[in-house]
Amino acid sequence: MATNHLDPATTTGHGFPAETVLLAPAPPSAVPLRPPAGAWGLVVVAVRTTDPAAAPVRRTGHTPTPEPARPDTADLFAGVWLPAKPPAHVHTGDVVVRLRPPYTSSPRNPDDPTLADVIILAAVEGEWRTIRTWARSMGAGWPHEAAMPVLYQMRCLADTAFNDAQWATLTGLIAASFPPGLVPAGLVGESAASPDGRPRAPDALAQLIKAGLVQVGEQLVWNGHTATVQEGGVLHADGAHEFDVSTVTALATSLAGYTVNGWHLWRRAHDNRSLSDLRTALATH
Repeated sequence: MATNHLDPATTTGHGFPAETVLLAPAPPSAVPLRPPAGAWGLVVVAVRTTDPAAAPVRRTGHTPTPEPARPDTADLFAGVWLPAKPPAHVHTGDVVVRLRPPYTSSPRNPDDPTLADVIILAAVEGEWRTIRTWARSMGAGWPHEAAMPVLYQMRCLADTAFNDAQWATLTGLIAASFPPGLVPAGLVGESAASPDGRPRAPDALAQLIKAGLVQVGEQLVWNGHTATVQEGGVLHADGAHEFDVSTVTALATSLAGYTVNGWHLWRRAHDNRSLSDLRTALATH
């Protein structure tokens, strides 16, 4: 199976980990259609789409320009192979692509190595949920068909985590204004609900702090950016307003200018250990 690891210039330019696999832009021969031996799935680290593939708006009477049947819709799609299925409760926000031999394979219709069944999963509320499947098998162009549903899911999960963090910070400030012992029940704490009433799943950064793997006040670095870990598992970017808070992926996405998975980008400043590595350690802590 072909592999397409990023070259040093690309890795440095984006601040991606060295083990990142580039799926777009990439020649068809470099796009995997099966996972490497022992790999469970590919967690998406970054995705950025091109302009919509639909025909441009034209004045009445203009002759449409012929367009390819399946144009490229991703100008950046990259991920990291996961060796095993990780626990979903500490991977909330991760979006994973799994590649399988075509379902139609049989003794009379052997496995076609030029096709794959593509499945998109996301870690949501403590479980891995199937987000998207396709009724047909796909060839090397699958990253372009998967780009939009992957991007949408990553942004939704990042926004949810960000909104929950903002809500927790707000309720914390309100609670601090109450005299000791008079804080309304449920206003703060891990059991607090988000504004729409949903129970908040514990954020993995908060769990890292609780486990002693990350310290409040510790600095994280990525691609020339620095952020400081704060109480409750939120991040404060250097130069941001005193009360501005963000989350691991939302902050990285804002700084990058396109959709990324911050868990595979941020590293502890003092030892360069990635948050994704620390999160793996948390699962066995």
